[in-house]
Amino acid sequence: MAYELRVVTFIDILGFKISVEKSNYDEQEFDRILDTLTTLKGFFIKPKDSLEIEVDRKLGADTHIVQISDSLIISRLIQEQGGIYYMLEDCAFAIHLLISRGFLCRGAIKFGHMYHKDTTLFGQAYMDAYNAEEGEELPIIRFDKDLFEIVKLFPGAANKGFEGWEINFIKKNCKQINSNEYYIDYFTDYDDLVGAGPGTATEHYSKLRDIIVDGLKLPPTSTAYQKNLWAKEQFNKTAESFGLDKIQ
Repeated sequence: MAYELRVVTFIDILGFKISVEKSNYDEQEFDRILDTLTTLKGFFIKPKDSLEIEVDRKLGADTHIVQISDSLIISRLIQEQGGIYYMLEDCAFAIHLLISRGFLCRGAIKFGHMYHKDTTLFGQAYMDAYNAEEGEELPIIRFDKDLFEIVKLFPGAANKGFEGWEINFIKKNCKQINSNEYYIDYFTDYDDLVGAGPGTATEHYSKLRDIIVDGLKLPPTSTAYQKNLWAKEQFNKTAESFGLDKIQ
């Protein structure tokens, strides 16, 4: 047994400590935490049927997901066909699931040597993702542009020869934050990725607006306030698209 080359995401729920403290005397807050973590686990950690196993085998996939308290860790083999697209899609679903329960999150995606089987995981890629998430100052899941080089090597099964198209398709719901890094743009992608029906995007982004407004009630000197201030600026750029008022 040895290390594998894997892509790993480490996601952490923001404001979880404050929420837990509140849950000591607020039963509704306790229920919100339990519902959030139960739904997160139910969505990502479930047994696969024979068809899903066969599809994974054809794609060279070996995905492992662990939930520990307020953290979600996902890793996939680097050589999985279309694996980067599926990883970013998983991250987007996690973001939107948490928003629907009143939480923002932050995280990081890294790749490198890692061992991950079931709930046992270790290796440099995991440590890099853990440390990057811990140092993240914004409510985003950040990743290096080098991920797009992996797409070139291991595109989706139907996209061989059209790797540039797949990269552009992925970038549609990502934003470049500096010359070397991107983040998953959860301010505009709901219809593309979730699309639960007419009007649901407006309802979803209304929930996001409420989260940000509440976050801006925190002391302006706090790091949490600064995160929400950044989120407010991003939200206001697209508020009109969903028929919502900008945050003043």
